[in-house]
Amino acid sequence: MSGLPELDSDATALIDQASALFAAAPEDPQASFRYPVLATVGRDGMPNGRVLVLRTADSATWQATLHTDSRAEKLAELAANNAAMLVFHDHTAGLQLRLKGSMATIKDTAERKAIWDALADSNRPNYRADPPTGSILGAAGDGIEPTDDRTGFRNFTVLTFSAATVDVLKLARSGNRRYRLDLSKGTGAWLVP
Repeated sequence: MSGLPELDSDATALIDQASALFAAAPEDPQASFRYPVLATVGRDGMPNGRVLVLRTADSATWQATLHTDSRAEKLAELAANNAAMLVFHDHTAGLQLRLKGSMATIKDTAERKAIWDALADSNRPNYRADPPTGSILGAAGDGIEPTDDRTGFRNFTVLTFSAATVDVLKLARSGNRRYRLDLSKGTGAWLVP
């Protein structure tokens, strides 16, 4: 946590707990933090949230990557306003983590292709649907034609998230606790939960 303020022992313990859950989530399909809610500002000015899969997480810098379809509404929203928030919750730990920051996409085709090549084969069809995400279907389904042999790479996008603030809320019967780090200012403070 270089560049961060000196934390008291309680703040350190709370941030360390959130950091450990965040860092471990990409490798554990059962981890609660693996499935954050991504909140963006909709093109109509209203909030818009959806669950994504956390693909990488760097708890030293509070940066992360996620994958999406290039035709998804979230990309149009982020093009208009790159402000984003990732919200994580672990019921067992009684912990909520909110990372507020900005989102970008990886533009380099070779870098994106290397990430695609490392993606599990079972995830690749998700990007192969012919109609864009959110399109109306005539019946239940995923819009993917079983005979379509295209790889889906053309629709694959990697989102990169950089946090500006880290807000951790610990829920406990003995009393809730909340701490926020402002990474851009290098400050931290306890807040009323």
